[in-house]
Amino acid sequence: MKNSNAIEKNYDKKPKGIMGRPVEFPIENPVWEKIIDGIANGKSLSSILRMPNMPSYSLAKLMIRTNESFKEAYEKAVEDRADRMAEEIIDLADQKIPAGLEGQAASAWVQQLRVQVDARKWVASKLKPRTYGDRIDVSVTDTRISVLDALEAAQARVQSNIIDVSVKRIENAQNEG
Repeated sequence: MKNSNAIEKNYDKKPKGIMGRPVEFPIENPVWEKIIDGIANGKSLSSILRMPNMPSYSLAKLMIRTNESFKEAYEKAVEDRADRMAEEIIDLADQKIPAGLEGQAASAWVQQLRVQVDARKWVASKLKPRTYGDRIDVSVTDTRISVLDALEAAQARVQSNIIDVSVKRIENAQNEG
């Protein structure tokens, strides 16, 4: 009986400290800085997180959503990534065809570069649309027609035609008589 009382007393005690799995990646962990640096240097979040000793994708997204300072650093890194991709486009476009490539091989190499350039252009336009996105002209010119103005113009034309016809009748009557 003495043992059962000891067990019951242990159940009554509240645990000290935080229970559960220890946090492996608190915000102070340098891994978060490595993630930001990798993104700023042109890598995707997914490719960085596949590296060894990195947090899971869901934990990284949770950190972006819940930690304001990390979110700001992440957003700035994404903009830097777009700038990096724009620079890579220029580098890809300036590449010379490797020696020895002819015919279909040269065509395939050019096509591969074209795909790389197009992918970078598209991603850069989505990551930093104000700088690299398509410019859409949304200016509006007011070309509405005023119905009242149109009616007044029509009445003026009708009255000028009536006056012209009356003048011609008078002129014809004078010429005949």
